[in-house]
Amino acid sequence: MSVLQGWGRTALLLSCGVFAATQIGKLPPAIPALREAFGSTLVQMGWLASLFNVVAATCGLAAGWVADRIGRRALLKFGLVALGVGALAGALSPTMGWLFPARIAEGLGFLCIVVAAPVLVREATAPGRQRLALGIWSCYTSVGMALMLLLSPWMLPAFGWRSGWWIGVVGAIAFAGLAFLAFPGRGSVITATPGSPGLARGLGQWAPWCLAGCFGLYTMQWMALSVWMPTYLLQHGGLGLASTGALVALMVVVNAPGNVVGGWLSQRGWPLSLLLLGPAGVMGLTGWAVFGASLGTEATIALSVVFSLVGGVLPASVYAAVPALAARHDNLGAVNGLVVQCSNAGTLAGPPLAAALVSAAGWQAMAPMFLVGALLSSGLALLALRTLDAQARHPQGRTP
Repeated sequence: MSVLQGWGRTALLLSCGVFAATQIGKLPPAIPALREAFGSTLVQMGWLASLFNVVAATCGLAAGWVADRIGRRALLKFGLVALGVGALAGALSPTMGWLFPARIAEGLGFLCIVVAAPVLVREATAPGRQRLALGIWSCYTSVGMALMLLLSPWMLPAFGWRSGWWIGVVGAIAFAGLAFLAFPGRGSVITATPGSPGLARGLGQWAPWCLAGCFGLYTMQWMALSVWMPTYLLQHGGLGLASTGALVALMVVVNAPGNVVGGWLSQRGWPLSLLLLGPAGVMGLTGWAVFGASLGTEATIALSVVFSLVGGVLPASVYAAVPALAARHDNLGAVNGLVVQCSNAGTLAGPPLAAALVSAAGWQAMAPMFLVGALLSSGLALLALRTLDAQARHPQGRTP
């Protein structure tokens, strides 16, 4: 029998997600030290940073299907082991070339963790608390990245760039051990044959794809602002490097309470339409104002905080809606994998798209990107809501 139950399991799963996200955030602060150690170019650093998300952006749906076939518990444990193996290979890398396959292994482990964990959160939580628990889960990225932002200034000078990778090794061993104790066995497994309609039924409607698209547009905008805000403030805000770093860390951190609020509002029965369209609109307007309204430094910072805080409601709402999208709840992994894949596709696309716009026409060229993103996200949300409404009126059309 498991040593953890209910919220104890949920806390462990959230900790696994935060730990996995620290392995995304460990690289950017270590780039100067890596370049000095290996003589690497910025292009190489860019590819090394992208590999983590490329795996999730291309294999999310496949990982979700595997989770439904082998069991979500098994995939969680595999992900922790893979992340630890990749971190160990990176920590022992004698040359830059070794870091690339190590990063791929870490990315695969991260993907398996974030695909399996939300489904396990739902299974571990009482029905009346599931949406709140999923909202809390959705803050794993911002908490993990903010944690590394706080640790890096003292960790890197004291222990070098390999310290982030050794944290990955130790953390993977600890969390894998806890996961084996808390989640014995493999978990839910689909017993249908690969050709069974039930395996694809949850993806046979517009709603999962539209909500996943909303998530992808959210991450595209959030990452674009997060990545380029330091440079923008340094050039136009008259701030020093330390002040800029602290303010950007604040912007990242406030996304987490936004996630929790989104889960709480969903749990309280707020309509999904408001929880999707409201944050999309706020992100569009505040993102446009940050780069297009020529405001002062204080107003720019305040708007970026509002952008991240209110925007955090959207991913929590998407995660809360995922169980309603899967046929018979037997392919939750596949639907969640689709959400993860689109989320990471947005993470990949946002920063280079913003960079291309700024390079072509200056910082103000970024402003319309947020308005267009808000309009597209709202359109996809309306399509998803229309499909969900049709399913509610005609439940016989769903798998019994």
